[in-house]
Amino acid sequence: MRGFRCWIGVGIAATGLSVGSLAAGEMNGMSSDPRLGEAASIEAVARAFLPEAQWQHQDAEALQAEVRQRLDDGDGSSIFHPDADTGPLRKALLAVMVKESRLPHTRYRLRYARASVAPQGQAPIPVELVEVARFNLGPARREGLIAQHGESRVAPAEDFGDGKHIAWRLVTRPVMGQVADITHAARREIPLEGAFCLNAPCSTADSLNEQARDWPAPSPLEPASSSLPLEVALLEVGLERLGLVQRDDSGPARWHPPEWPESVPPGASFMEVLVERGLGQDDGVDLVIYLDQLMDDDIKALWQRLMAVDTGAGESPRVWETQDGEPWPRPDW
Repeated sequence: MRGFRCWIGVGIAATGLSVGSLAAGEMNGMSSDPRLGEAASIEAVARAFLPEAQWQHQDAEALQAEVRQRLDDGDGSSIFHPDADTGPLRKALLAVMVKESRLPHTRYRLRYARASVAPQGQAPIPVELVEVARFNLGPARREGLIAQHGESRVAPAEDFGDGKHIAWRLVTRPVMGQVADITHAARREIPLEGAFCLNAPCSTADSLNEQARDWPAPSPLEPASSSLPLEVALLEVGLERLGLVQRDDSGPARWHPPEWPESVPPGASFMEVLVERGLGQDDGVDLVIYLDQLMDDDIKALWQRLMAVDTGAGESPRVWETQDGEPWPRPDW
């Protein structure tokens, strides 16, 4: 994997990682809330996951309409909505990219959790919870270059992107003709300091994905063409490689939720995705999916990495992939 790392200009010093279980806490992970285990309605889930004192609630119906508009290919041949088979992770990332300004040097951190609503006398309703945090790393990259070369030799601040660090949270549920219907959405600004991405500081201006594992050598991949932002298209490919998006001959790719680990309480994240743009080669996108707490005797977690570089208008991006498994720790007997 080391051969892929080729920086344009002068890079900023890398920071090593030691990744174990995902960190806990408000900025370090989506932690469990006892109210989620007792929720009898979607509204109760939203009150616990999106407390109004901390989050600015958004119009979920309007947000979903914007996502559908972006996904609509204009074909008009289907009786279903364009997002009928789109899962919560892809939908959440696309929603954030639709609503927020595009920045040249960013890190998106997605976290995924489960809950269940148990209305009295009815079968439990599965609920999926997603948080997307977007960190603007343009200023940090510029500061690093200034420290090395002096301000006169570095591009002005506006070239590195001006934008707040923000987070969105979405509550989704399956309904007829929709695998992830958005019922509630909220947004807020967040601090960069103290935030962790795969157990490393999110403020690190160099790539964290490169150092998350001692990655096996990557292989070239030819994904299907997509009109969506490269970050979103790459996320779907990664989820498909893990079996969380499945295709058949008669229809589009469809979301298949991961198995909810018995050891993970409602609201606690057991999957994290990092999507980095402009932190490595050219204007490339680097994506890592970390699926933890597998219901498997040997493998504790799966790591999937996809790297893509745009090759110009009208051309498909060049994509490489690599995957690794993390075994359960064994006693030293």
